[in-house]
Amino acid sequence: MAYNPPPRQIYKGPITNVSRWQNYPKRAGDVFVCTPPKCGTTWTITIVTMLCAGRTDISPQEMVHWVDAEIEPLNDVLSTLNAQKGQRCLKTHTPFDGIPWFDDTHYIAIYRHPIDTLFSLRKHLANEVDTSDDHPYLGDVDEALRTFVNRPLDLEDFDFDCLATYLAHYRSVFRAPQPDNMLVLHYADMLAPPRQNIEKIARHIGLDPSSGFLDQVVEATSFNNMQSQPERFTPYADMGYWHDPKAFFHSAGTRQWKGQVNEEVLELYRQAMAKALPPKAIAWIEHGSMGS
Repeated sequence: MAYNPPPRQIYKGPITNVSRWQNYPKRAGDVFVCTPPKCGTTWTITIVTMLCAGRTDISPQEMVHWVDAEIEPLNDVLSTLNAQKGQRCLKTHTPFDGIPWFDDTHYIAIYRHPIDTLFSLRKHLANEVDTSDDHPYLGDVDEALRTFVNRPLDLEDFDFDCLATYLAHYRSVFRAPQPDNMLVLHYADMLAPPRQNIEKIARHIGLDPSSGFLDQVVEATSFNNMQSQPERFTPYADMGYWHDPKAFFHSAGTRQWKGQVNEEVLELYRQAMAKALPPKAIAWIEHGSMGS
């Protein structure tokens, strides 16, 4: 039975503009990396671009295209897309029902413990040059998590990342049936062991790399290697977005927030998750295959 994509949803925000997809010059084999923010997007697009190029000595940020982001002029994005040879990688934080779907392209979605995403986002915002000092995710940890949990879904302000936007993304992907060209990964599983999941990504996008090249990609996309070369791996490293481009790669762990959050606020998070999803889905979202 042919896959029926969900009705297209309109997501808007200071960065996101899904209407820009109307001009996307589709090519068979394109790879969409479709993740909520702070779930390993940069890591995954680096893996994908190296696999597609067949080399690890590339600058992935020059080869990935964020079509629906109002950061670069659309004509510039389209120009580089059209000029690129071979298999292309497209980055988006838009849920699956807000981006184009084709049966001859590939989709990869990655998820992570929601509280991990918040703590990564706090570091991200503190490193952004233009972040206001009174941003609700900066400052007190408990208040940040409370805001993250209680913030309602707003499709007109979808770039304010919160639990509701994360769950909207999750539901757009975990919709039965899933298309055959969708690969769903979990950040915790990608950490251990990376090679197995890098090989899984390669197979999903139609590639059959040698064992030796897979080893090279594992080394090139290690946290230490990427952090040591922000000029190659940090998004917009040369555009003045960051106080310290190297600090974009803050850590590569999970649950580093344990012991930092008041139990009362953690219970608020647990209750929100229990209302939103069944226990099996929560276990996977929080722990990956170890949870399920």
